[in-house]
Amino acid sequence: MVFSIVASSGQPTSFENLIHANKVAAPIFSLPLTRRKSTGSTLCLGCYDSLKAVGPVTWVPVTSMTYWAVSMAATQVNGNSVTMSKIIIAAIDSGTSLIYVPQDIASAIYRQIPGAQRAEQKYGPGFWTYPCNSKLNIQFKFGGSFFALNPVDFNTGSGSPTRVGGIVGMGDNFPDDLAIIGDECLKSWYSVYDYSHGARVGLAPSVNSHA
Repeated sequence: MVFSIVASSGQPTSFENLIHANKVAAPIFSLPLTRRKSTGSTLCLGCYDSLKAVGPVTWVPVTSMTYWAVSMAATQVNGNSVTMSKIIIAAIDSGTSLIYVPQDIASAIYRQIPGAQRAEQKYGPGFWTYPCNSKLNIQFKFGGSFFALNPVDFNTGSGSPTRVGGIVGMGDNFPDDLAIIGDECLKSWYSVYDYSHGARVGLAPSVNSHA
């Protein structure tokens, strides 16, 4: 769900109407996603299910009330910082499966993974492969906090002796200051979208962390 400013109708969204009419308990919605299951992911309107989290919510302010976008100031791979020439605006988007970043950032991430190689001819533009035996700890810094990507979700397909990485580099037609953070990350983090406090996104460690 986006904000009304970018809705095609220019009118308040259905959920914003529910908020204005006091039809929900709180001006939030939340999305606990499942991992490796075809059912179980839910949309909680006006609510947050603490049973789907194993830790506190960390709040990150939204950069503008258009999409649920936050600042991404840094990325790390196995404790090593990835070179970023500017702060990226990261759209938190449960409607997207993978993670899309500018090509230079994708290249910088995969250069930190020994044996990673471009795989565009086989899998399409922006895709990379990496060795199956890689030990990975990839983290994104949203606002002032780091959030880890589970290696299980980073692996989007196997083909011994390599796997297909779930971070995709976008080309010249993609804004160089935009990332799209999809389910590959959100399966590890129960996401909460709050219209109050100037709009903010909350991320809590999901029960999937113990799955």
